[in-house]
Amino acid sequence: MDQASGLRSRGGTPPEENPRAHLPRVISITSGKGGVGKTNVSANMAYVMATRFGLRVLVLDADLGLGNMDVLFNIRPKHTLQDVLMGNRSLPEILVQGPGGIQILPAASGVEEMTSLTPEQNLHLLEEFENLSTDLDVLLIDTGAGISENVLTFNLASRETIVVVTPEPTSRTDAFALMKVLFRRQPDKPFLFLANMVRDRQEGVGLFDLVSRVADSFLPGLSLSFAGHLPADPSLTQAVRSQRAIAEILPGAPFSKGMEQVVRTLLSRPPRMGGEGGIGLWMKRLTAAGAGSGE
Repeated sequence: MDQASGLRSRGGTPPEENPRAHLPRVISITSGKGGVGKTNVSANMAYVMATRFGLRVLVLDADLGLGNMDVLFNIRPKHTLQDVLMGNRSLPEILVQGPGGIQILPAASGVEEMTSLTPEQNLHLLEEFENLSTDLDVLLIDTGAGISENVLTFNLASRETIVVVTPEPTSRTDAFALMKVLFRRQPDKPFLFLANMVRDRQEGVGLFDLVSRVADSFLPGLSLSFAGHLPADPSLTQAVRSQRAIAEILPGAPFSKGMEQVVRTLLSRPPRMGGEGGIGLWMKRLTAAGAGSGE
C-alpha cells in the first residue's frame, strides 16, 4: 500500500463519549458542481448536530451571491452579509435564529458583486467576526459549488472540508477537480467524502473507492476519508417544498437516519491539530486565504 492509499479511510469508528472535547470545529461543506444536495446536507447536518447532539451551531451561508439557506429554513432575514460588507449593518444585526436553536448568517441572493470578495472585504469581515460574541461548538460553512475564488477561499480557511458527491459522472469529475485545486494550494488539508443520493452504503463506498483510486494516481499524498453515505430519499422533496429540514419533520426518514450516522461518525473523528479556536481565528485564516488567492 502506497503513502496515498494509507491516507484513505472508510470511517465508521464509534463516537467519543464527549463530542465537545475538541470543539469548536470549523467545517466547510462544498461540492464540485451544483445540484448535488450540498445545502440540504448543510441544513440537516446543522439541525442534527443541534438537536440530537446538543451542540451550539452557527451556519455561515457562504454561497455569497446565490445564498438560499434562509429559503430552506423558511426564514426571511431583513439583512444579509451584503449589508455587512456595505457597512450598513454589523454581524450581530444580521444573525438569525433557525430551528433547533441553530444560528444562521444569511447571504445575499442574485448579487453579482458578492461572488468575489476583495482582500479589503475579507478584512472587514474579520473585524466584524471578532466583535461577534457567539459561544460555539461548530461553525458550518455552506460554500458555493465549483472552483471560484470565493469557494476556494472559504474551503482553505476551514479546518475540515466535506465534499458532497453523487453517483453522477459529472459530480465525481468536478469533485476531483475541486480537491485538486485545493490540494495544490494546501497539501496538508484533509478532505471528507460524503456520498449523497446513493442506494445504500455499498454504492457509497464504491463511489468513494472510485474517486480514491483516481486520487491515488494523480494526487499522491491527498488525505481523503469516507464520511458516510446519505440515501436517495423521495421524502426530501416534501421537506424542501415545506421549507423545513427533513430531519425536523421526518426524523425517521432514511435521509434523517443517515444524517445522524454521518454526524456521529464526524464527531468521532478528532479535529485536525490546531483546529481549536474561536471565530476570530477562523477569520484570520480566511483573510490569509483570500490574500493568497492572487498568487
